[in-house]
Order: sequence, then C-alpha cells, then structure tokens
Amino acid sequence: MVYVCEKCKFVFERQGEVTNCPGCGSGHIRPADEAECRQYIEERKRARG
Repeated sequence: MVYVCEKCKFVFERQGEVTNCPGCGSGHIRPADEAECRQYIEERKRARG
C-alpha cells in the first residue's frame, strides 16, 4: 500500500501496519489517494530506467 506523510509530504510504500513516516518520523500518515498512487508508480518506473 502507498502512504503519504501529512507533515513532510513523503510518499512511500509499505506492507502491513504503518504508524510513522520513515522520512520524518511523524505519525500523521494516510493512505495515498488514486492520483498519488499513480504518480508514485510512474516515478518508480522512471527511476528504474
């Protein structure tokens, strides 16, 4: 599942329960919406070349 940190806007993917942002440690995270998920996937594809 893809998540977004409300504090630092870091977008990340994890499986299982997530309680804190791996970027800033904030507990203010939420599941990414459909558009954020698509953008995250596209960015990953570009990074992999």
